[in-house]
Amino acid sequence: MSRFEKFFAGLSFRGSTPDYAPGDAIEVMVTETRGETAIARIGDSTLRIEGTPADAENTRVLVDVETWDEESHSGTGTYRETVGKSAF
Repeated sequence: MSRFEKFFAGLSFRGSTPDYAPGDAIEVMVTETRGETAIARIGDSTLRIEGTPADAENTRVLVDVETWDEESHSGTGTYRETVGKSAF
């Protein structure tokens, strides 16, 4: 194995369209709200979150993924708890 191969061993790039499965618990940043539905953008993917507090925009929340469509990279989730505020 060359030094170059050793240096880059195990290195991989994160994609802009992650895939999730129903039942996954993920931490996301709520980027906008539409009515009573919060929206989280994860790269080029979108997650609609039900049951968030009224002030959820620009906060980090823990979400249970309910549905996920790998074709459109979008899904729905249920709010569990707020874990932090935005650093902006």
